Amino acid sequence: WENMHEVEKITHGIRYAVPAFFTTCPVPEAAYDQMVAGKPKTDEDIADDWLHLLLAHRPESPMEGAGRVRELLMKWHYMCTPLSMH
Repeated sequence: WENMHEVEKITHGIRYAVPAFFTTCPVPEAAYDQMVAGKPKTDEDIADDWLHLLLAHRPESPMEGAGRVRELLMKWHYMCTPLSMH
């Protein structure tokens, strides 16, 4: 792994680790038109994206899973950056 760092031991609860790979290349605007939901415009949109793309546990086909992960990686910047910086 690149960017290795020390992670503190937890004393209670659960730690969720999410390996994430992303690019610094811009996503073509047309790609957002093919997504379930385009670029998030509100905090609620961002919350919906987190739920739909990362946190929701549901049965899905391998193709659906691949599409969901692809959308997550393309939206990562929008989901992790304050709306005022979009």
